[in-house]
Amino acid sequence: TLSEEVIEEVIACARYGELEELKTIINSFPVTHLELKDNLGNTALHMASANGHLEIVEFIIQTLGSSLEKIINIQNDSGNTPLHWSALNGHEKVVELLIKNGADAKIKNRAGRTPMFEAQQNNHEKVIEFLLANVDPDKEEE
Repeated sequence: TLSEEVIEEVIACARYGELEELKTIINSFPVTHLELKDNLGNTALHMASANGHLEIVEFIIQTLGSSLEKIINIQNDSGNTPLHWSALNGHEKVVELLIKNGADAKIKNRAGRTPMFEAQQNNHEKVIEFLLANVDPDKEEE
């Protein structure tokens, strides 16, 4: 279907850092295409975060506005959020941006791991330092 092709295109743009192409698609289709998932449960935000495409993460956040809340902590089929993936891959600036916009660092994936755990497993010191400074470990989950 057309819609599935568009979703694939949106996610591919986010994955490969093609900001201008992504803007063109989003200008032609409902913004809600940014909220849709691929067959593994990933959104465009997952893909941009995983690959460290800061400009695309910024674009998605700005474009979604108040509906960002619905997807910032969305978990894919493995239980990973965009924050898990940016922490796992050491994309410090993306981690900062996600946290600043309401990403929940306490969510655990299917393996029971938090974004902090993923950053530690992969020795991403800057991400670990940022999370330690900005995530309150004692705050109870909502």
